[in-house]
Order: sequence, then C-alpha cells, then structure tokens
Amino acid sequence: MSDDPRDARLQARIQALESAIADIEAEARAAAHALCAHELQMRLENIARRVEALRAAQRGSADDGTA
Repeated sequence: MSDDPRDARLQARIQALESAIADIEAEARAAAHALCAHELQMRLENIARRVEALRAAQRGSADDGTA
C-alpha cells in the first residue's frame, strides 16, 4: 500500500461512496414497501438528503484534488 496521503483520501472516499450507495439502496427497498404516503415521503427525503451529502462531499473533494 502506498504512503501517499492522496491514496488514503481516495480510498476513504470510495468507502464513503460504497456506504452511501448501500444506504440509498436500503431506503429505496424500504420505500418500495411503504405502508402509507407519509412513510414513502420520509424514505424519499432520506434518499434526497443522502444524495445531497454525497454531492457536497464531491464538491469538497474537488477542492482538495481527490475528485
């Protein structure tokens, strides 16, 4: 493994993306089985928040050169 800090940041970013994808998949599965409109809305809002967090992180990583 490289001692380059950029490699460590990139690996951390990849892990964060994998985690976010898993979270979004779980929310989407739960939304597909929502019992009411309110539950569906909550699940969709959770997905939207997670996607926005990913976009914000991507903008931040573009600033540090790991995008």
